[in-house]
Amino acid sequence: MNLRLPLALLGVLTLGSALAAQQQTTVYTGARILPGGRPAIDNGVLITAGGKILVVGGASTAVPEGAVTVDCAGRTITPGLIDASFRGGAAPNDLNEQGEEVTPQVRVLDSLDPEDRSFARARAAGVTTVHVMPGTRNVIGGLGCVVKTFGSDPAAMVLKDAASLRIVMGAEPSMGNRAIRGGRVDSIYYRRPTTRMGVVWEVRKAFYEAKQALELTLGAAAPPPSPGRDVLARVLRGELTAYTTARSEQDIRTALRIAGEFGYQTVIEEAQDAYLVADQLAAAKVTVLLGAPSAAQVTGPAGADGADPRYATARMLADRGIPFVITTGSNAAALDLVREAMFAVRNGVAPAMALDAITVAPARLLGLDDRIGSLAAGKDADFVVWSHDPLDPAAVAVSVHIDGKPVTAPR
Repeated sequence: MNLRLPLALLGVLTLGSALAAQQQTTVYTGARILPGGRPAIDNGVLITAGGKILVVGGASTAVPEGAVTVDCAGRTITPGLIDASFRGGAAPNDLNEQGEEVTPQVRVLDSLDPEDRSFARARAAGVTTVHVMPGTRNVIGGLGCVVKTFGSDPAAMVLKDAASLRIVMGAEPSMGNRAIRGGRVDSIYYRRPTTRMGVVWEVRKAFYEAKQALELTLGAAAPPPSPGRDVLARVLRGELTAYTTARSEQDIRTALRIAGEFGYQTVIEEAQDAYLVADQLAAAKVTVLLGAPSAAQVTGPAGADGADPRYATARMLADRGIPFVITTGSNAAALDLVREAMFAVRNGVAPAMALDAITVAPARLLGLDDRIGSLAAGKDADFVVWSHDPLDPAAVAVSVHIDGKPVTAPR
């Protein structure tokens, strides 16, 4: 015997009943399913149990005996959204360790607060997984992590505790630094660098030293241990991906040049001027993280770091075959992630590609596409039930599920 519930009653499964809901076999019927990376399924069926997806199929899919059935007629179901550059998760002052310019060894995971309100806001907008990186004030800021947006303990939320190394080009790492021989005091830090040249040199110097240590390790005399240098060595060995924040044309070119010089893999993050260096991005075969396509209307012609953002950048990257991911990025005025994808569609990106840019593409980039980013048997039961197609301006997340558990009250 199957128990059939309207979607509006799904809220009774929250809080104390969440674990039971996770273990119970639940069948969601009647929705249009956008599985991610594959064609839509009209009048689809999604079956979950034990925090995993069991079946994604059409209307003829057999319903297991004893399952709870949830009627989703008129709704749309998508994978949980993934924000590959998430600005929240901790107090802003805890995201930048400015005691030194280069701190590859620090971990943003150690600053995460599960109760931070940004997680609840993200969940309400359909985001189930985020990639959090250190802030943008250090030249090399440290290790980023990937976490789910629901939980009481950071360790239980973690999908990857060392997912990336953040490197920052441009003016931010030198802002507020006072030159030793003079200058106005903007902060307590008498640090180098104070110019773009200095920022680039700090990156180059750090990798020179890591490369030299790596070569010495292969010889007779091993260098003294250094946690920061060990992290950089992982990047040089291809075991860890660098995410380089570079907004302006000159900074994007520099980021690609240094990565090529030392032979490490990088992702270009923010990339407001990507349309000016499309040939170089295509030749380098890098992925671009677009920080809030709507940000052009906020930053204007004199964008951050002197960049000149354009509304059509995402479409241009798509036309050139350059892989890209849509994020909310570091811009405080960014819209919800699904709205940023909607904005890209308004400016020429195909709807399926825009949705993939906030689900399948970031999952693949982060090396987690075996668990999240699409709806398929065996993957985590992270999904969103939407009132309409999620790229419809009227759409809202009716219910959001992480590991099969409803984590927002249904609307």
